[in-house]
Amino acid sequence: MSESTVGKAAGVAVAVLLFAALMMVVLSEPFPYTTMAHSEMIPTQPGAEIGSAMSGFLWDFRGMDLTFQTLVLFTTAICCLALLREEMKQ
Repeated sequence: MSESTVGKAAGVAVAVLLFAALMMVVLSEPFPYTTMAHSEMIPTQPGAEIGSAMSGFLWDFRGMDLTFQTLVLFTTAICCLALLREEMKQ
């Protein structure tokens, strides 16, 4: 096999492993939208506890937010590397 074929195969293998790891992390916990009602998230009569309730909601789901931010940054880095690669003339 030539070096380019080996490099492509290694790249595909790494991409598949990263995708599998991401899916394992995402699917390990059930997504909480099924247990929350719209009325619980946005009260019609805001009370004195609204600040602490919203703060608690944001901090409880911070892990999911960070996971998606990491995915976006990783994808951006891969795209930048693809744009900046050198092409060899044959």
